[in-house]
Amino acid sequence: MISLATNPRQIVLIYNSEQKSHREIFAYAKSADKDLLAIDISKEKVAGTVWTEVADLLDKRAMDLIHTTHSSFIKKYGENHELDCNGAIKMLQKDPEMLIYPYAIQDRRAKEIKLYNEMLSFFDPDTAEINIP
Repeated sequence: MISLATNPRQIVLIYNSEQKSHREIFAYAKSADKDLLAIDISKEKVAGTVWTEVADLLDKRAMDLIHTTHSSFIKKYGENHELDCNGAIKMLQKDPEMLIYPYAIQDRRAKEIKLYNEMLSFFDPDTAEINIP
């Protein structure tokens, strides 16, 4: 089981390597000038307390981590599937495909990453050192 410990010099990325968009976001995160703790939920089980902590950092409930209106969810579980926080955590632990978008965490800040360029908010700004003619 993975436990979440955050550090201002480290980016934690929770993703599913079986999804192409997640692999692209992982590659982008890896290019940051920070340590990267990449947690691939298709290979590692993430503790329920970690999912709860991620939800807290996002100011959401654990059940809000699952996109129940996404076509992947509807195709697998139907439109009227009832989901509570415990059910959502179990779903994320047993069905990594339901992590529609990866989550990036740094220190006490978390963000759902829908597009790879959203990882930029976790990079150190280094353009100040570029001499623009």
